[in-house]
Amino acid sequence: MPKTSYPASYLESLAALENWNLRGRLNIRSGSESDTININWFQQEEDYDINLSGTLGLGAVRISGGRDNVVIEKNGEEPIHAESLEAVTTAMLGYAFPASELLYWVRGIPSPTRPANISRGEDGLVSRIVQEDASGIRWTMEFDRFEFVQQRPLPARIRLTQSPYRLTFLISNWVLP
Repeated sequence: MPKTSYPASYLESLAALENWNLRGRLNIRSGSESDTININWFQQEEDYDINLSGTLGLGAVRISGGRDNVVIEKNGEEPIHAESLEAVTTAMLGYAFPASELLYWVRGIPSPTRPANISRGEDGLVSRIVQEDASGIRWTMEFDRFEFVQQRPLPARIRLTQSPYRLTFLISNWVLP
């Protein structure tokens, strides 16, 4: 990691990123159960295309959409249309996953819609965010690895916790335009 101390303004540069792609894995734990899915996420302003593969009984799934619509496509099945990512994740996973906030959290910044408690490491990078999701559920995100892309520190590992769930995002590759 560069020997730099990042000012608060670096968060503004991450918030300004509207077009990006990430690849990685998401491990979801609840009690003694654990599942891992591969994720390939393309974001272009408000539009996204997320490809998931792995367990969770999902097989390969493509989730695409924008602000007011979501389409879920799974091989051999009719596409499912929904109004929000939250509705999709609740139906697929059985619990309210903070899908809208994840757009921000995955970049290492809080969602702009709610207050957040932010902690920083000695290098000035965000090390922890505590924030409620759209359902009023409090989540804790811990950031302990970063990848530097175009001189921007982007998270490489994020731990999200909200009892009884613990999610670990391992991001292997960030691509910026």
